[in-house]
Amino acid sequence: MRITMGVNMRVESAAAKKSVNVTLAPEILDEARRLKLNISAVLTEALIEKFRENARAEWLKDNQEKIAALNEFVEEHGSFSDFQRSF
Repeated sequence: MRITMGVNMRVESAAAKKSVNVTLAPEILDEARRLKLNISAVLTEALIEKFRENARAEWLKDNQEKIAALNEFVEEHGSFSDFQRSF
């Protein structure tokens, strides 16, 4: 069984975006400009990844006891698919 989770973020249009001020080290800004990076897009992607990491950590924290209980149950009683294992 695999539980997948993620943070689904979409930007609907330019009207949905907000303008913000960001302070960067000059060498970071120079390199981003040299590489012709879209700083807004890079920051958006980085923030979404941080949101996902945070959501995963919160989910694990919230479900730690349940995961431990399930693991203990499987240790005691085995898994329903044990008969299919070839190792």
